[in-house]
Amino acid sequence: MSRAPRIGIVTNPLSRALRQGRHPLGAAAAGLPRAAPATPGALRDALSAFAADGVDLLAVQGGDGTLREVLTALPHAFGDTPPAIALLATGNTNLAARVLGGAGPGEAGLAALRRAAEDGRLRPRPVPVLEVARPGLDAPPMRGFLLGAGAFTAAKRLADGRLHRGGIHEGLAVLLALAGTAARALAQRGHPLRLGSEMALSVDGGEARAGRRFLVLATPLDRLMLGLWPFWERGEGPLRWLDVAAPPQRLAAALLAARRGRPRPWMPEAGYASGRARQVALRLDVPFVLDGELFEPGPEGLLLSAAATVPFVAP
Repeated sequence: MSRAPRIGIVTNPLSRALRQGRHPLGAAAAGLPRAAPATPGALRDALSAFAADGVDLLAVQGGDGTLREVLTALPHAFGDTPPAIALLATGNTNLAARVLGGAGPGEAGLAALRRAAEDGRLRPRPVPVLEVARPGLDAPPMRGFLLGAGAFTAAKRLADGRLHRGGIHEGLAVLLALAGTAARALAQRGHPLRLGSEMALSVDGGEARAGRRFLVLATPLDRLMLGLWPFWERGEGPLRWLDVAAPPQRLAAALLAARRGRPRPWMPEAGYASGRARQVALRLDVPFVLDGELFEPGPEGLLLSAAATVPFVAP
């Protein structure tokens, strides 16, 4: 950036950490426009006010869900010229901050961001974002980074209650507890996690493949957490997708392949498909997960793409 950007701060007022008094922004936020909208409409209004005020660097204080809501609302306020995004991550897993980098939570993170902005050390990195349209539903497309359906949805539902009852809310503990819940369920041969859900998937306008799916994932990111990378770099386009038939075959070996970041020769025959695409159409009538939250599909399913980019910065 050739000049010090004008920074605006969006805070998630429902963040558990912030409601508990952790990660206050303190004196580092002095003089900066701030908003803590509690509804999507209030968020759109706040971002529109920021755009009118000349904000061109948006500090997002919250987790992956907060970032999803901000990314979704940006086109309404900023059109085709989104501001740069800096993450003051205070969520549970903070996938985006771990992959893309962030300023860090609280006053120290914001102070570091301001120093870097004033010193001209911020270099925006254009990042493709996942756009999730729900044809037939009167709602704007959602934007985020990681979509999951099938076992991803079922495992989240199973784990949420157990995690909350156990007081597990943050960091890698959430992912490890989720993995443990899924593993216990998968050990039961007739469990719904193994049986999957009916879906039909089409890549870049190709023929839709229908059948029971154990797992579908999609992301525009180039890495995930815990060293897992279940995607194959076949095809073209910014969107990575994974399609696993139900019931899953040789799942432990497939997880090992994902850990190593490359598929094994037997996987396509066993019902594992993956690649890159410009667009994926997914027909399903069960909820899906986008950046940690459950949503209902549209009457005609989902249409996934990643054509738009948003600049991200970190000190």
